[in-house]
Amino acid sequence: MKREFTIAAAWSAAGAWIEQGVAAVNFLVIARLVGVEDFGIAAMAFAFLFLGEFLVRDTLTEAIVERSSLEEGRLEATFVALIGFSIVVVLALAAIAYVAARAYGQPAVAPLLLVASPTVLMIGAAGVPTALLRRKLAYRTLAVRSVLGVVAGGLVGITMAINGFGAWSLVGQRLTDIGINSVMAFTAAGWVPRRWPKLGDYAMLSGLGPRVVLLRSLTLVIVQTPTVALGIFAGPRAAGLFAFASRLVEIVGSLIVQPVQGVAQSTISEMRRQHSSTHEFFLDLTNMAGWISFPAFVGLALIADPLVSFLLGNDWRAAGPMLAILCVPGATAALTAIQEAYLLAMDRIEKFVRASAIEAAIGVVIVALGSFYGPLAAVGGVALRALAAFPLRTSAALNLEGIGWRRFGVALIPPLLASGSMAVPLAIWRTTVLGRVPDLLYVVSATAMGMGCVAGVLFALMPKELARLRSFIHPNPSPSTIGSRQRSRSVGGAHHTRSHRP
Repeated sequence: MKREFTIAAAWSAAGAWIEQGVAAVNFLVIARLVGVEDFGIAAMAFAFLFLGEFLVRDTLTEAIVERSSLEEGRLEATFVALIGFSIVVVLALAAIAYVAARAYGQPAVAPLLLVASPTVLMIGAAGVPTALLRRKLAYRTLAVRSVLGVVAGGLVGITMAINGFGAWSLVGQRLTDIGINSVMAFTAAGWVPRRWPKLGDYAMLSGLGPRVVLLRSLTLVIVQTPTVALGIFAGPRAAGLFAFASRLVEIVGSLIVQPVQGVAQSTISEMRRQHSSTHEFFLDLTNMAGWISFPAFVGLALIADPLVSFLLGNDWRAAGPMLAILCVPGATAALTAIQEAYLLAMDRIEKFVRASAIEAAIGVVIVALGSFYGPLAAVGGVALRALAAFPLRTSAALNLEGIGWRRFGVALIPPLLASGSMAVPLAIWRTTVLGRVPDLLYVVSATAMGMGCVAGVLFALMPKELARLRSFIHPNPSPSTIGSRQRSRSVGGAHHTRSHRP
């Protein structure tokens, strides 16, 4: 399964890199063309739009990925339920639009949200075929679909921005991107509803799906609380600066973690169907997430200011310190993304949902209070919220199969040490040359230096870690895995029993 995981993850990563590369260009060009104010107004509207989209994306359909077998009628029942749920969400967004505009003090928010809200229905309609593709580990198809959508959306958005449509450019980009993704999901999966579901078919949706809806709702509250709070208490400029900084962190996360997260859930679900052990694989994924996220976010924090200035100019420079602070929750989110994928695949997300609820509640208070004192204080609240909630989220994952905190920590120590060894020379380099050379030269030189430091530490000083990472390409049983298998056979398969749902 490691081999299959690696192949699927490679396609997912390739698609994510191309998609996010194009999306980053679109994002930067449109942001520069429309300006901070219009960008902030669109971000305030999209805070509610993204909540609606997340409620229907990969929620009711998660059981399609996780189940050992698909009962007759489940797909049709899920499709109809998603359409109905999407319509309810769109109507709710319509009702919220004018209330939000009044709360923000920005009348333009209402029409932006109303016109963009059909993306929720598009995502809901494509939910079942997308889940079928994920179940089959068809990440090559998913990657192609995503890339085509973001390219077309970017062309529409940039064209509109050039022609003076302002914040509406982001609406046009979103509608085009999601619309193409939805159409291609049906054509790629080759699935359409074949009958109207029976009343009894809807009973099959009462398990994992509703809990995922709640999890997604809490996640969006966590993510969008700063934008809403800053929009209300600090104005569209502060909201725009935060939206830009958080979007850069999101892009980095999408490039390095999201491909692993999505494929991890599908792979662990398949491992359960094959009655394979999952806890060692979870620890390997945790280790991998540390290696790909810690150096990336430490490096991003150290180049944040000149990177923002180079990309968008001095008008956006205040986003630099915000970006550096947001790298802290970015790094923790990389680990909790793997934990979420693991728990979803095991159909045991109740404790993780409770931890998310606590984080959301803490965040509303801390971030709202911080917003009174400006965007930097609000961003500091975001980082504090993530650090406070991290042990709760992690405990939910570790307790499932009795994985101790010590083993979890051991998996993260090597990437932490490598990131620390990279941070020291980068900090010295920053103090020495920043402001004395062009921003682009500093960003390029610091990035190359950071990559070289991490690679040098990994290849020269950590051969066991290198072998662990290589096992995803050339899987070989490690001594611990062999021992686990021998113990499993000696007790009549008890080890395998751990991966079954109680």
